[in-house]
Amino acid sequence: MAKKVVTLYVDDAGIRLLVCRGNRVRRWAELPLPPGQIEGGVITDEAGVANSLRQLLKEQKIRVKKVVVGLSGLHCLTRPIILPQLPKAMLAEAVIREARRLLPVPPEQLYITWHTLPVPGGKTYVFLVAIPRRSADALLKMLQRANLKPCIMGIKPLALAGLVKEPTAIIVDVQPTEFDIVIMVDGVPQPIRTLSFPSQALSLEKKLSIIVSDLNRTIEFYNSNDPEQPLNPGVPMYVSGEIASEPKLCQSLSDRLGYTVSALKSPLRVNKWFTPNNYLVNIGLALQEPSLRKMAGPVVAKSNLLPVEYQPKPISWGRVIALPSAIAVAGLAVPLVMFMSGTSADIALTSEQLELASQVLSEKQSQKQELTRNINELEGRVAELEASLATFNVVLNRIDTQCSAINGNLGVTMDNLPKLIELTSVECSGDTVSINGQSPSETEVLLYARSLRSSGQFSETDVASVARNESGGMDFTLVLKR
Repeated sequence: MAKKVVTLYVDDAGIRLLVCRGNRVRRWAELPLPPGQIEGGVITDEAGVANSLRQLLKEQKIRVKKVVVGLSGLHCLTRPIILPQLPKAMLAEAVIREARRLLPVPPEQLYITWHTLPVPGGKTYVFLVAIPRRSADALLKMLQRANLKPCIMGIKPLALAGLVKEPTAIIVDVQPTEFDIVIMVDGVPQPIRTLSFPSQALSLEKKLSIIVSDLNRTIEFYNSNDPEQPLNPGVPMYVSGEIASEPKLCQSLSDRLGYTVSALKSPLRVNKWFTPNNYLVNIGLALQEPSLRKMAGPVVAKSNLLPVEYQPKPISWGRVIALPSAIAVAGLAVPLVMFMSGTSADIALTSEQLELASQVLSEKQSQKQELTRNINELEGRVAELEASLATFNVVLNRIDTQCSAINGNLGVTMDNLPKLIELTSVECSGDTVSINGQSPSETEVLLYARSLRSSGQFSETDVASVARNESGGMDFTLVLKR
């Protein structure tokens, strides 16, 4: 069964939710938030936003714990850094030193993520991303209040860059309160700019003038720093957000800058009711999931920006077992040191040495008995863990058996699915499978039910309901018995 990926993008305007399974978008929703709950990319009302998010998930009937989350690129910093070739143990310290020198904000106020990229010539090429701790902490604490666990975190500019197939391109995204400019060369975003508009009430024409002015400065800055590889008119420019659905504005942008302008596309499959342009950031975030990463473009700056402090900590059974042993060894070493220092105090006093040795020996025997008890307790705990592991394996085998049965049912439902029918949900409960979907006519529903009955997979196939919806099609529910 294809993995379900739930993505959330949060900015000053609100929250956008998108759910995909496999390479297809399944659900989407947008939640505008009252002014003041998020300001400048920072959540100021964590409880209020968390309550709104829980209500949105409930309305959309989405039950999930792990999510992929994205935040605005506002106040985030990215830098490509070239360092001399260094031993791996020294690289982290060198990157932080260089970040302290290059970034306008002290590293202590940022979550810094970086990874190396291949480069010839005995150099180390590092792509660095820095996110303000204040923005990230507020977002992640809000998700904790909403009972959600982020597994991947990204920022909007890099999420959009992952949708571009060309290694060199210009990306412009326009939202109601801000806009992004990304210049990507050989798969590396350099530079990235996220800027706020002076006012949300500006017309699109006035916003376009601001964007063109800043684009010119950004392109001139890049060309002056890399004159051997300038951005010529053949480089494609992709737009998303508010101006992507305005052909006249796109043409105006092309005429002013001399680049071919086209709308950014989604690599995921969508249905006719879905408008990808409003959810491209969510789609870019979904492509960071390992199962979908092969669909992303050649951008090399793909990494999970979730701070280490918020990542799940793996359990080390070696540490669990080693800790009691270390305590026992330390407890044995201390009296030995005391014994050695006592015997060297005064050799002349033989009687005192014998008395001290006798006391130490008695203490050592007592400690040996305690150590033996500790070892027996530890062996008992190991036996309990082994029994728990065996129980877990039995449960896991049962789950695998149930999953195989469910996959078989789902395989039959999808293999017999007519092209004109769109499924909205498939729910398995015990021996019952409930299928909900949309069809252009009742005839297609009956044909689908007949195909399922003929498959031999189900003992009963009932058409529970068929009703015409607002778009003129038919909403239906089928109930199947295994």
